[in-house]
Amino acid sequence: MIACRSLSRSRKGVPVAQPGGIRHLAGTIAASLLTVAAFVSAPDAARAEDKPISIYFVGCAAPTGFHGYLARGAEEAGKNLGVNVTYVYPDQLTIPNQVQKIEEAIAAQANGIAVCAFAEDKAYAEIAARAKEAGIAFGSAAAPPSGAQIRDPNDFFLFRTGSDEAAAGKLTAQRLLSMGVKGRVVVANQQPGDASCQLRATSEIDALKAAGIEADFLELTMDPGQQSEALFNYLRVHPDTAAATSTCDVIDGFLSAKADSGRNDLILTGYDIVAQSLAAIKDGRQAFTIDQQQFWRGYMPVLLLTHYLKYGLIEGNYFLTGPTIVDKDNVERVSALVKEGYR
Repeated sequence: MIACRSLSRSRKGVPVAQPGGIRHLAGTIAASLLTVAAFVSAPDAARAEDKPISIYFVGCAAPTGFHGYLARGAEEAGKNLGVNVTYVYPDQLTIPNQVQKIEEAIAAQANGIAVCAFAEDKAYAEIAARAKEAGIAFGSAAAPPSGAQIRDPNDFFLFRTGSDEAAAGKLTAQRLLSMGVKGRVVVANQQPGDASCQLRATSEIDALKAAGIEADFLELTMDPGQQSEALFNYLRVHPDTAAATSTCDVIDGFLSAKADSGRNDLILTGYDIVAQSLAAIKDGRQAFTIDQQQFWRGYMPVLLLTHYLKYGLIEGNYFLTGPTIVDKDNVERVSALVKEGYR
């Protein structure tokens, strides 16, 4: 468990009154205080008493690699905002295991909880209700509903911070079409139970088929060796395959299959920023990757929870962190930010 704790700072200002204006000033201040009091809610009350805010970030995995950037974002937000942030995660990512971590945050009497939601909303409905009953602010550090811009007032998540995954799949298809791809495209999902990855795959396939390109779905596992073997066999059966997309894991298995099959012309695309992808984009083995700017997925939930708890603010729209494209044109700049721990 990684915890980030910092102290909040207070600022004091002394009003200066002109002679004879003290009564007027006092009356103005009293009226202002009455006005403010009329708008005090539960979150405002916590701010007024200057209580330390405790936020639990329930991650999907240990704070390394991809998820290390989420944890880094949450930690930095805590430091900047003067709130206590605790990052917890399940040893193995399953719905029951993650819900157990949320239960731990509730038991710890956190003021706010941000969840790296990976499953359908129904998986979190009951625990969200329990958090609400306990007076705990509850938000999602994951993708908002596809195509949704305005927050649903009935959403049990106070906010959703992530990439529009349907738009990401469509963006991948559009980039492949702009590259003049012909023939067949295979789109693979290494984690079939992950709703975000499945949406990426489905959206890309639908967009390609709408443009007259044949596209197939390939279900894989998280084992790079199995991925490589499955893709190698697929390419042998379908020699007209022009491109392959990895939607839910590092690109390693795909790079191996490309090399083993001798298909130097095979266009590879993927998701997220990892060292292997950046190196492959630089040397041309991979065309591009879709970036969801995961540092923001860690930072913004802490900021939004803090502003809700302090000021009662709720964002009217969902906060989109992506999709964006990293390719040969911007890979060097992105690589520099990766070294600094922000991308």
